[in-house]
Amino acid sequence: MREPMTRRRIEQYSNLQREIIMLEGQILSAETQGNEFLNDVVQGSSKSLPYNKHNISIKGYGSRAIPRLLKLKAKYEAECDAIEQFVETVGDSIMRQLLTRRYIENRTISETAELVGYSETQTKRLLRRFFESALH
Repeated sequence: MREPMTRRRIEQYSNLQREIIMLEGQILSAETQGNEFLNDVVQGSSKSLPYNKHNISIKGYGSRAIPRLLKLKAKYEAECDAIEQFVETVGDSIMRQLLTRRYIENRTISETAELVGYSETQTKRLLRRFFESALH
């Protein structure tokens, strides 16, 4: 079961986006540098009857880190998707706009307020009330 949406999870959105970009760089670096000499074994069979199984050794340069990095990237992308889907389901248009501008677009309170046409005080109050009521 997925953990409930919280203010903390929503606030992590922009950090997760930056981390995804960082992981993409690490993956690219690991793919292009591939400085580890790796050995692995797979099974194959002969080309003709009786198709006897035998081991095939695979050797080459690569990185053991790539699968781990890809798994982390997928995890963080799934969390971002969950946050986006949550924001999309908020019933109030103003709240959707506030949440999108502030957290998805990573804007300041001042920028958020200006874009939505509210004062900074009103914007802060609406966001605080939303988190106090909708997420508890």
